[in-house]
Amino acid sequence: MATHKSVQNAITIFRRHGGTLRTAEALRLGIHSRTLYAMRDSGVLERLSRGLYRLAELPPLSNPDLVTVAPKVPQAVVCLVSALAFHELTTQIPHAVDIALHSRADCPGFSPARIARLQPRKRDCRKVADHSLRSQRWLCMNIPS
Repeated sequence: MATHKSVQNAITIFRRHGGTLRTAEALRLGIHSRTLYAMRDSGVLERLSRGLYRLAELPPLSNPDLVTVAPKVPQAVVCLVSALAFHELTTQIPHAVDIALHSRADCPGFSPARIARLQPRKRDCRKVADHSLRSQRWLCMNIPS
């Protein structure tokens, strides 16, 4: 059983890292798996996806699917309808996060992502912008102004 002190220490670690951590990161930062699961079972943490947890006390996410996909595939670039939705340029609600990867990049197959394999060119780098939300970083196709 997790002690009150271990739970408080874990909450502090989660807060220091933006409130969201993968299981492997939490274990590496010193949170015991028993503490992690006790926090989940008591409602202190919410499970976003397999191996991804977030403090339940935080305000709701505006882009929950992006926060779920970003730590799993950090080299991915949000594209197509997902990029348009992120920039609020469409009324369409994407059923999955569209991501672009280099044609040879490894990527685990998982939901809620649709993968487009691309052969990048140097000039395409200007079309990608770096974004973050609560310490979760991701790349998104930029929209020309």
